[in-house]
Amino acid sequence: MPASTELRRFPRQSRGRRRVDALLEAAAAEIRDVGYEAATMSSIATRAGASIGSLYQFFPNKGAVVQALREHYCEEFEQLWAPLAVEAKHLSLEDLVGRMVDSTVCFIEQHPAFLALLDAPGGTHAPAAVRERFQQLVATFLRARRPRMSPEKALRLATMTLQMIKAMNFLYRDQSPGERRPYIQEFKILLLRYLECRMDHPIEVKGNHQLN
Repeated sequence: MPASTELRRFPRQSRGRRRVDALLEAAAAEIRDVGYEAATMSSIATRAGASIGSLYQFFPNKGAVVQALREHYCEEFEQLWAPLAVEAKHLSLEDLVGRMVDSTVCFIEQHPAFLALLDAPGGTHAPAAVRERFQQLVATFLRARRPRMSPEKALRLATMTLQMIKAMNFLYRDQSPGERRPYIQEFKILLLRYLECRMDHPIEVKGNHQLN
């Protein structure tokens, strides 16, 4: 049976929440510097200036620390994208794609541990409910641009968009700093052409069925 990655206890008082925030900040710094595999509970506690018992008081294992850190990143990223739900209807599709991609790159650059967590075990990923919120958020952007699009199609395109951005994150990580910007431009073209095609034109697939 896999080890639990749930928070041992959720701090209700501000002092406890600050302690958890400090531990997560230390975990991010440790993972940024040495990578996910090399980071240990002891090294995270030491970097935070806390006892190992204090760390275990909140987190049963490293997986739980990473899952909490990922959920924290998701909350920040959701706040970063949320204004687009209102602004999307006033943006061209090219500008909307640019805003999504550029804000993603900005977030990555401001949170260096994010890239180091891409290869962390699947059990440390954000819960399905968080992923579904992102899918619905991006679907809202797309329907703002095309109000007559069905919710089902918008959700499908949103899911594909998020998967493509996930692939971009791996590509960004694996390129040298000098090569990243040209690849980001290529990715913008890829995502823009996909959405232009799928939002404006049905596609004929094998069997003469239309994919709407």
